[in-house]
Amino acid sequence: MKILKITFSILVVFLFSSCLSGIKKGADISRNHIDYIKSLGILPGDERIVLFVSQGRMKVSGNFFTDKRIAAYWIDGKHKENSFIKFAFYKEIDSIVPHLIKEANHSSYLEVYKNNGQKFKVYVDASSEETQYFFEKAIAEWKKNK
Repeated sequence: MKILKITFSILVVFLFSSCLSGIKKGADISRNHIDYIKSLGILPGDERIVLFVSQGRMKVSGNFFTDKRIAAYWIDGKHKENSFIKFAFYKEIDSIVPHLIKEANHSSYLEVYKNNGQKFKVYVDASSEETQYFFEKAIAEWKKNK
């Protein structure tokens, strides 16, 4: 009976940890998904994704930064007018403002302000620790490459 309880506990922990959306390192993204992002025109062959996070399926939503840019996309197959692909090269960015949201129904985001007055949001749907890590790494990458 004790072995059954231990096995059940391990299984529950494994299932909960595997359900977390989380942030992925670029090296952990499948070739299929990399090819899809390239097909959107926001990942040329000479760039590498540093961190990536999705709000659901990768073919619908993606928020990431590379060694050269920060980007976000939303592809709505039913309502194409809601789709967008936004990005900025680090040299085009005036500022990045983090917004850490603690409400369960809303995602935290980075607000990216471009030199030309345009702005867009890069959403991070992850734990507070992962979100903070994404924010810090993205801002550090921008500062290093601007």
